[in-house]
Amino acid sequence: MGAGVNQLSPREERVILAIDRFIYHVSRNWLWLANLVGALFVGLPILAPILQASGHGTLATLIYRPFSLICHQLPQRSFHILGYKMAYCERCFAIYTTTLIVGIAFGRIKKNVRPATLWECALLSVPMAIDGFTQLFGWRQSTWELRVITGSLFAVAVAWLIFPRLELGFTEIQQTIEERF
Repeated sequence: MGAGVNQLSPREERVILAIDRFIYHVSRNWLWLANLVGALFVGLPILAPILQASGHGTLATLIYRPFSLICHQLPQRSFHILGYKMAYCERCFAIYTTTLIVGIAFGRIKKNVRPATLWECALLSVPMAIDGFTQLFGWRQSTWELRVITGSLFAVAVAWLIFPRLELGFTEIQQTIEERF
């Protein structure tokens, strides 16, 4: 091979270094970022009915619409604040709130948590599937308590499956970048 084939220009080196720094910071702060997104997923649906009740319907609609993409928003299956429904149903509220709580707790105990197996995740998800499908097929009506409990179990299952694996992956990325620099 000729000399200089793998040479990068100073500009290319700066860009690569900036990308590596960005990736390194994300890998060190991924849980904080995930919990920030989780807090938005919990807080905005609570804010929507408060905005609606206080006469800020346009702002409330800016929250209700995007959440309608992830939830049916049926009034009879949603918690209400100040007489207006939240931007998602009771089960979604339980899922996102529990995921945020687990994310915060995981930050404190992550060194001691092994990832859930797919079987453990499935086992914790079965109650939500049973509750949801039996209601969907009209065999029975679910209650808000069941929707909250089963949604919370599902959130624990998914967070237990994913958070430890993300931690392992991001730790490997940190080590790789630290070794390089």
